[in-house]
Amino acid sequence: MKVTATNYLAANTSGTNADSARITSFRYDTNKREVTLEAAGSVETLFMQLAGYHRLSYKVNANAIRALNGSTELVLVLDNTWSMSGTKLAALKTSAEELVTTLWRDPTVDIRIGVVPYADYVNVGTANRNATWVSVPADYSVTSPRTCTTKTTRSVCTRGSPRTCTRVIDGTPETYDCTPQTCVNQTVPPYESCSGGGTTNYRWYGCVGSRATGTLCLNDTAPSTPYPGYLATSQNCLNPVVPLSSSLSIVLSSIRGMIVNVGNYKPMTYIPAGLIWGVNVLSPTMPFSEGKPYDGSNRRPRKVMVLMTDGANTLRLQASDGRHVAPSGTAAAQASQLAQTYADMAAICEYAKSQKIEIYTISFDITDPTAINAMRSCATSSAHAFDATDRTSLSQVFKNIAESLQNVRLTR
Repeated sequence: MKVTATNYLAANTSGTNADSARITSFRYDTNKREVTLEAAGSVETLFMQLAGYHRLSYKVNANAIRALNGSTELVLVLDNTWSMSGTKLAALKTSAEELVTTLWRDPTVDIRIGVVPYADYVNVGTANRNATWVSVPADYSVTSPRTCTTKTTRSVCTRGSPRTCTRVIDGTPETYDCTPQTCVNQTVPPYESCSGGGTTNYRWYGCVGSRATGTLCLNDTAPSTPYPGYLATSQNCLNPVVPLSSSLSIVLSSIRGMIVNVGNYKPMTYIPAGLIWGVNVLSPTMPFSEGKPYDGSNRRPRKVMVLMTDGANTLRLQASDGRHVAPSGTAAAQASQLAQTYADMAAICEYAKSQKIEIYTISFDITDPTAINAMRSCATSSAHAFDATDRTSLSQVFKNIAESLQNVRLTR
């Protein structure tokens, strides 16, 4: 920074009668992110030479600070799918926390931040169950009758030689025990075998799908058309959306609390869901209306979305009910369905950019070329698209975004 200041001073005094200028003091306050410098020199006089003064000394000083200008609305759209397990999620939390802490370091900044964790679905929060923008069926229970029969045989199984198999979940290979078993029915004394009689409860955990009417899955228009909410027997949506907030503690709590699974639920990746809810958080209309208007005036806030993922899309939209499901059919059919998912992703990105939403993308340890290209195309420009391969580079990417969101301005 001192070299930059020295070069700037030299360039702006070269060829003038103040070309002897030099920086005499340079200080940088890391907490305030403020530079304070002094420069000194002398100038050749004109009329003062009549009084015997051929040169006059001078001293100047200036302060500059890196901070947000004007009003800013920022939404972090963060991948919390199963592939983010372990160190990846820990790295994301640390990096995202550094970003928001940096932006809020200056207590005078006008910034509000929202968080959209996404996987196969997005959780909009169970407190919104009765909102007009979501349609959720009533909870219900199913009790099966208990039946008992007398049996005289029982299946007895013997494990074979130990065997381990590999399967892929959300693009991530994992091993599991697939040891074969040999089962035979053996005659035993009569016994009573009973089944049923249990109760299964279906409730809403905050999970919503896509609006499947026309092209409403690609934009935030027609806010009166609700999103479908789905009932389940156990939690199948993870951390809820946090609307735009001016509270650092609320945003940090959301980031620190992110998880990637509950029980046996291992969520897959559907990036369009995260994108459209990122738009919804920044939008001035329902579902969340904390965002200021898209009015194009000088008072319009800077609207920014940071989209992060660590993998490719693995799901498609089911138009009949708005659910996000695995591709089906032949290999060619599945490829076509995933291609449509990427087309929807691109359409949402273009819609967001048409509303002057600035999009930064972060591809974290992605090797799939289709996913990489989709993320780069989604970004506002090539300078807005970042790649990270490990914890260190991910942290640097978030720091780079924080710096690019802040402007250097003179304060004195």
